Amino acid sequence: MIINFLSAASLLPRTTKFDRISPMHRLSYKVLFLFTVLATLGGLATLFPREAASWPNILGYRSLCTFAPAATFFCFFLAGTSCFIRSVFIKDQSGTAQERFKKHRRSLIPLALVLIVALGFTGGFLKVKNQYTRTDDAVTAASEEGDY
Repeated sequence: MIINFLSAASLLPRTTKFDRISPMHRLSYKVLFLFTVLATLGGLATLFPREAASWPNILGYRSLCTFAPAATFFCFFLAGTSCFIRSVFIKDQSGTAQERFKKHRRSLIPLALVLIVALGFTGGFLKVKNQYTRTDDAVTAASEEGDY
């Protein structure tokens, strides 16, 4: 009875429905978790073999994505970034956003390494891609004739 009186008199902090929801049950957490899963699956799918691919990837075989493994690492980078955002800004509710970021900033090191590897594979992809030209392509033919 005293608690109801104090709560009604605004002497106790009011809790909202949002405060009672666990951080892992919030919609933002669920959306970012779904994005993490999709980005991870997308990264793995880029490595699947596919004979109908236009060119082989830089690993030497024809895959679902000819930009593999760079695309794989970019997908993994996006998945890791969403994990970082979930853990720092949604799951951890202690302190201000700046304090949480400072506490979790070491988690950015693996993300930076994955991004560096992805950029390295992108450079390798561009070198290898220049070796392949399609002469049966209308764009290639138009560019050789000077119409494009």
